[in-house]
Amino acid sequence: MPTRFSVFIPIWNDARWLPGAIESLLAQTHQDWELVIGDNVSTEDIAGIVARFPDERIRYHRWSDHVDYAGNANRTIDLCRFEWLQYLSADDRLLPTCLERMAEQVADAQVAGVRLSMVLTGCGRFDEQGRPAEQVYYGSWRLTSMETKVMSPAEWLGSVATPGAPPWNIGSLAISADVHRVMGGFFREEVGLTVDLEMATRAAAYGSVAYIAEPLLHYTVRADSISPGLARRNLEQKDLLPPVAAALLSALAVHEHRGVAASAERRQVMVQVADQLVGRSLMQRYRLGGRGRVGALRDLVRATYHHRRWILSPRQLVRAAAALAAPRWLIMRMKDRYMSRERYF
Repeated sequence: MPTRFSVFIPIWNDARWLPGAIESLLAQTHQDWELVIGDNVSTEDIAGIVARFPDERIRYHRWSDHVDYAGNANRTIDLCRFEWLQYLSADDRLLPTCLERMAEQVADAQVAGVRLSMVLTGCGRFDEQGRPAEQVYYGSWRLTSMETKVMSPAEWLGSVATPGAPPWNIGSLAISADVHRVMGGFFREEVGLTVDLEMATRAAAYGSVAYIAEPLLHYTVRADSISPGLARRNLEQKDLLPPVAAALLSALAVHEHRGVAASAERRQVMVQVADQLVGRSLMQRYRLGGRGRVGALRDLVRATYHHRRWILSPRQLVRAAAALAAPRWLIMRMKDRYMSRERYF
């Protein structure tokens, strides 16, 4: 049986970007797909744009009420009919061989008797003019290195908890429809900013993960991204955890419930949670919405709760001391100094 993909685009406006996303799907070398577009009550003519592409594999649905982007993704994925489900943003582009390479991994796993929960690829980051934008997107985050391989649930959990930025993106990820039915929904809206990371980590508790170390998705880095606003809201609302830490702990609970998280991966997650809290303690001092030294102290106490030995690291001691005692200008200078070297804050 051929591998069939349901690519779904939850959309709200973004009319200028949608044609490129549809064209990238039409250009795929693997043609066993459907495209489902869930219109979140756009004020722009999304239906008119879809009508330009008279392909029976493309389905358009306009909802009667507007919800947040995670909720729109959740209801749009429920319209999908095929065995592999792939989220795609209107401003992202699949390279022509993306689905073909994914289908090869699915076929290989079937021959080997391996149950896959997900198959995904690397991605490239580009600005709105098509120029490379890795530095703009990653900032002070160091890109982690991953090779093409099939990973067990524990291995995938460990890779996600590795410090640094992942080389993949949710748009280059296809999840098994069988897994989606049993994993408790696609996005957990209460997670907030990092619903995509949480989903991609939680889904792996139900099977192995095939990763293809090729940039088969072009991700658009946009000036009007909602991420900075969401990160500020995380500080302003005094959330107990930074977004990445909340996502990792949520997914870890599922891995442990299913008995697929080894103690080593649990320790790795807790180290990363503590690291995220120490990093946010510095943000409390210089980011809009931060709570100053009081907020920094609270985050450091929480870091100790999640991983008691973090403070023994010289690097973390320096960061903690800066969060509590350094003037804001010095923290900003230190941050700028390390921007091009490694993920430090």
